[in-house]
Amino acid sequence: MKTIRIILFLIIMSFLIACHDNDGFHEHYDVVYVTENIFEPTTWYDHTVYIIVKYDFYVEDILTIEPGAIIKFHPDDGPYMMMSGFGKVLANGTSSNPIIFTSYHDDEHGGDNNENGSHTEPYSRDWGEINTNGTTGSSFRYCEFYYGGSVLFNATLTIYGGEARIEHCKFINNDGSFDHVGVLDASDAESGTIIRNNIFYNNQRPLSISSFVDIDDSNIFHNPENEEEDNQYNGIFVNMLYSITGSRQWLETEVAFVIDGYQRYIDAGGSLTLGNNVVIKFCRSGELWLEEGAGQLINHDGTGIYFTSYLDDSKKGDTNGDGGATSPSTGDWSGIYDNSLSIPYPYFFTWDNILYDSY
Repeated sequence: MKTIRIILFLIIMSFLIACHDNDGFHEHYDVVYVTENIFEPTTWYDHTVYIIVKYDFYVEDILTIEPGAIIKFHPDDGPYMMMSGFGKVLANGTSSNPIIFTSYHDDEHGGDNNENGSHTEPYSRDWGEINTNGTTGSSFRYCEFYYGGSVLFNATLTIYGGEARIEHCKFINNDGSFDHVGVLDASDAESGTIIRNNIFYNNQRPLSISSFVDIDDSNIFHNPENEEEDNQYNGIFVNMLYSITGSRQWLETEVAFVIDGYQRYIDAGGSLTLGNNVVIKFCRSGELWLEEGAGQLINHDGTGIYFTSYLDDSKKGDTNGDGGATSPSTGDWSGIYDNSLSIPYPYFFTWDNILYDSY
């Protein structure tokens, strides 16, 4: 009899372990289907999966998301989260209990909510994006973003107008295929936006910023556990449609900053400080105009700083994502122009660390 009890005990324990390993037993989540906009202060709670099933879902008041909450976006019925009016999202997780934003098909986080076993798997562009839509004050800390980007510009989190904080977040397996737009798209963000200590990998373009955003050297552009897992176009893409008018700092050293477009300006009274080992790459016909001369580009001659072509893989890697199919050559971009007219015509600088320009 004792032997039978031992055998039964071992069978039960094996069953429990198997259930635990299959993510079907070890953690229970409540499930809430979100079918209405947020019109009043609202909290989403830990150990709960919120499934967005409202098309054009708007947050029009404060939405507080607790650590451990999981938000899934239905690919057809609820692919977006848009802020409006006084709306903002305060999604502040912790290092041990992050907040997850992911696909309805993602069984790894929160379980098999579409109840089809392994019939469907999650992929980038399963859902659209979260967009601040001109509001200000949203905060995303210790959040993880997976499988987004099925929108016009293929971003997953868009800071459009206003300012926001994005810290200690992970962006993994998102799209980012639209030219010059990252999965974290802050290309229209305003001054005060903070982007630091985030991790990006297995995306196409990781990050885009506006000319009002400072970038320190804290973000990581590869899988910390496997450096070969990075992003296809591994750079920070800068929208300088608006000139640099304040005092900006670009300090990132893992990847290059990429400036697109002809005649981008550091305006009178503005400045750009570069950290040592920073690289700026320019797309075809690119120019950087300094309205008050070289003094506006602070530390332009610092250690390891280069201004070069977008095709130059020797500086911070294959930023244009073609695996070495193209090579840089003289005239790939125009140059850095002194609009204070303090150097002889044609007023383009010829510093030793300017590579593959026209001068």
